[in-house]
Amino acid sequence: MRYGRIRAVVVLGVLFVVMFFLFYPMNPSNTGLFANIPLGLDIKGGSLLEYTFSGNVTPDTANQVVTILRRRLDDANFTEANVASLGNNGIRVEIPGIDNPQQAESLIGQRGELYFAQVLDTVQSSVQPAPKIGLQYAGAQWLKTSDPSAPPNTWYLVNKNIQVGAGTLQLSGSDVSNAAAALNTSNGGWEIDLSFGTKGSQNFYQITQALVGKPLAIVLDNSVLSAPIVQQAIQGGHAQITGNFTYKQAQELAALIRSGNLPVTLNLSEEQTVGPTLGADVVRTSIIVGLIGMAIVLAYMLVYYGPLMGMVADLALVYNAFFVLGMLALTHGILTLPGMAGIILTIGTTVDGNVIIFERIKEEMRTGKTSKASITAGFTRSTAVILDANITTLIVAFVLYYFGTGSIRGFAVTLTIGIIGTIFTSLVFSRVLMDLIAPVVKNKYLPLVSNAGQVKPVESDHKNTTSNNKNKKGGNQR
Repeated sequence: MRYGRIRAVVVLGVLFVVMFFLFYPMNPSNTGLFANIPLGLDIKGGSLLEYTFSGNVTPDTANQVVTILRRRLDDANFTEANVASLGNNGIRVEIPGIDNPQQAESLIGQRGELYFAQVLDTVQSSVQPAPKIGLQYAGAQWLKTSDPSAPPNTWYLVNKNIQVGAGTLQLSGSDVSNAAAALNTSNGGWEIDLSFGTKGSQNFYQITQALVGKPLAIVLDNSVLSAPIVQQAIQGGHAQITGNFTYKQAQELAALIRSGNLPVTLNLSEEQTVGPTLGADVVRTSIIVGLIGMAIVLAYMLVYYGPLMGMVADLALVYNAFFVLGMLALTHGILTLPGMAGIILTIGTTVDGNVIIFERIKEEMRTGKTSKASITAGFTRSTAVILDANITTLIVAFVLYYFGTGSIRGFAVTLTIGIIGTIFTSLVFSRVLMDLIAPVVKNKYLPLVSNAGQVKPVESDHKNTTSNNKNKKGGNQR
């Protein structure tokens, strides 16, 4: 009973979370029933940007830019974006779900040049302060901060050559091995967690040891993100960039840092908003086909397994559909037509899990067990089979996501979420419902079962009845 309550609480908790992220208006500008799910270029459209290169352009420049921008967009969760070179001196980028080209430009156009710098002076001014003269200011420059927690119009005099003992050290984005958005548990909002490589960890420790009690500026694209005071020497190679970021800001900044610096400067030559690559009729037809297929499966399960078990299978299927859509909204996964195909595919896998469980329950009933005992044994003996069948598909989905790009990744995302939802609904959600209806589920095989748990042949029972009748008749004759 205790485990049954735990399962029920988990089911309700998961349902609350997915429904919250699915229907709560996260972005007031987006309206509609499922406005929190980003849509791909083929369904909704997005922004188109074209750039030309300036700087030290080489024959391999275009390939390097494509690779960096592709990684940057993937890290920012725009897995469905299209990046293509325009000859050897230009590039074309299509980003889904962004109606404002300026928003796309803020992600693509930046070079992502990150470094740590020593703060030599701080001034609040509406204009850039004049350079300072002196040997200690050699190589220093005034940079304005973009930290919303700092006073407005704050300028920092920073130097990337940080004084450590008798020498200097530099710490740049190339020393960062990973960057990820994370919750700021101290002040709320989001932050960026940084991890350094072996050499970067050593330099970071020496720099923080030399600057205890002094500010250390974190600079990205000639803007000071933050300048926290170093409280103590930091070992372990980890740091945080704070600044009351939103999730999207923290995610995009982390993507800029992870993707590395662009080898050239990108000059925007064209920007526009593009419509969906597929017609509205194609999208509408795909949705109708998916709903029709789902309705047929729901009806079949009711007819084949009856109103009780059929209802459990149908509710599990609907639960998994909301689970997949809610998780897409939670993870900001982009939904495309191949992604819709992955969702439709999980309809069949969800039903497969319930079919395996129901058939196992029927087998247990044939042995003479009660409905409650048959349900418990059926789920216990079906768990390994369901896990094996779904984990193998999950491995393929991971491979598709890791090696694929664009639409392939979109399909892999929805397939992965659908498989996880299938395992959960089959083994947890369906178990909760079956435990609830167990008192009213009748074992239709019990009349044909003896006390020993073995099925009696109907023919022998008929012979015994005939023999008894003859004996009765013979007794009357005598």
